[in-house]
Amino acid sequence: MDSASDRANRASWQQFSLMTVLIMFGIGIMTNLVTITLIAFAGPSITLPITVVVVLVNLLTAAGTIDGIGDWETIISDYDKDEEKTHFAQRISKTPTIFFKSLMALIFGGLALSQLYVIYMV
Repeated sequence: MDSASDRANRASWQQFSLMTVLIMFGIGIMTNLVTITLIAFAGPSITLPITVVVVLVNLLTAAGTIDGIGDWETIISDYDKDEEKTHFAQRISKTPTIFFKSLMALIFGGLALSQLYVIYMV
């Protein structure tokens, strides 16, 4: 696991896992903007369908982003001794992945709860 091709593979997987997180986050935010618009303008006739969409989109987006961050941790754990000494590896190993996982759960959980509050309590 210490050849140049192995290092190149790990670098490409790091890019892929980062893009996974960014794509999931972007889709989640865009979908939430759509559901907020539907809540504001569609009226009470779509309460049940929009509830299902809000819950599922936010749950799947949070799970997808957290899983992508977990993939990043796995790639970091595969570094060999020489690769751990590089500036990139040292920087990446200091990334607070638990913080980012918590942040993703908080963002999408909060979005879901706030939209459900507006649907049913306001």
